[in-house]
Amino acid sequence: MDDRAHARTPSFGSQPLIPGRELPLFCKLSSDARLVNPSDAQETKVVNTAERNPSDGRRARGSRAGLNLARIIEAARSIDADALTMQAVADKLGVDRKAVNHHVSDRESLLRLVALDAFSQGSSAVDIPVDASWQEACRIYAVAFADSVIAADALAEHLMPDGSLYTQFAEPAEAIARKLTEAGLDDETTVRSLALLTNICWAYARDALFVSRGGERIRPRLTREAVEGRGQQMFENLARIVERGVDTYDRRQLDWSIEVFLYGTEALLMHARAAAEPADG
Repeated sequence: MDDRAHARTPSFGSQPLIPGRELPLFCKLSSDARLVNPSDAQETKVVNTAERNPSDGRRARGSRAGLNLARIIEAARSIDADALTMQAVADKLGVDRKAVNHHVSDRESLLRLVALDAFSQGSSAVDIPVDASWQEACRIYAVAFADSVIAADALAEHLMPDGSLYTQFAEPAEAIARKLTEAGLDDETTVRSLALLTNICWAYARDALFVSRGGERIRPRLTREAVEGRGQQMFENLARIVERGVDTYDRRQLDWSIEVFLYGTEALLMHARAAAEPADG
């Protein structure tokens, strides 16, 4: 059966992927998946060339040898995303496909695991200094989050905004929440601010990846098409702006977006402080 068919949507737990280390039992790929802790895993069968089926050349289950999730992901990372299938990984490892299926249920789950592995390479290095201002903490978080999504490259489309992604940034998020709370924001405003900052980074990273993979900077063209033939005076501002050719897909767009977020948050802080003054008096 084609690896691309019947993809199941995996759900992930709280422990991160750490490249170069034995992977913990951090995810549950699906309700009927057979993912196990590599340290406790039973040995899986690999291909023995002498045990191929002589009639059709297909691999037999073979002799036993160790195979774990870390080895599968390492092999998968060496394969181009467009060519990444369960069978391709099995061939790379020299094992029967069923041995790979013992750990990962389907192709979509495999793609998500490799994407998370790439994402975690950036997130594992995020460090917000204790003495950083809340503004600097937000900048560090935002740049690291966007860069981690971009690091997944072609696999970024398989990153889902769920626990498997955000737990990678739990410590930086806690640092920001603490600094915003200490600055004077209430809990609701703090969590909404953090959600907004994350969404800004997510949107920018998707734009940057689309362009880096040969995609068109589509917003200028769509704007131009929308205003052409409808009367210059009706859309004189849009027509003028689009002709300036401002690149809203470049790194300056991320920096600009972060600064707008910071100015907005500062305004909320000023409002919160002003509202608290009568009570203090």
